[in-house]
Amino acid sequence: MIRWTWIVGLGLPAMVLAAVSSAKAVPLERPVSGPKLLCFKYSTFSLLEGERVTDFSGGLEAMSLTIEGPSGVYRVDESEIFGPAKGVLRRMSANETTSVYRVIGKRQRYAVYGPTSFSDSKDQLVIWLSGPALTGKIKDAAIYRRFNVRDTDTVKCEQKFTYGWGF
Repeated sequence: MIRWTWIVGLGLPAMVLAAVSSAKAVPLERPVSGPKLLCFKYSTFSLLEGERVTDFSGGLEAMSLTIEGPSGVYRVDESEIFGPAKGVLRRMSANETTSVYRVIGKRQRYAVYGPTSFSDSKDQLVIWLSGPALTGKIKDAAIYRRFNVRDTDTVKCEQKFTYGWGF
């Protein structure tokens, strides 16, 4: 059994997980409520008033959050090992560092790409966004436009959720 400490949030106690190699869901001691700027390992997300992070899962190479709010429930998965999104993609949003693609299919999913330190500044799939709050309609933009792929060490975040060995 391997033991390590996950830094779940600034101002919240660190949580200790025990696992061999898989991710483990960790109920938060208390939900993280917005408004708040959240940092992940390679991206940021603006949590709005009325939204809250209710679950966190972490592992060596990925993490997942469940967010509940007025628009419903959605899930954010971030990893440095995602391969390119497959299927028909439609670009929905882009700025200097972040591009969001809708994956056309039975369920609504969005792939968030951006340049990272490990991809030689080339666009890399960093985030999968999914869940029942996403309908494939224009209102989804109110969620996916709040992601920004960037170096999170240079950002003053109110809460950090991350993964890996280096804690």
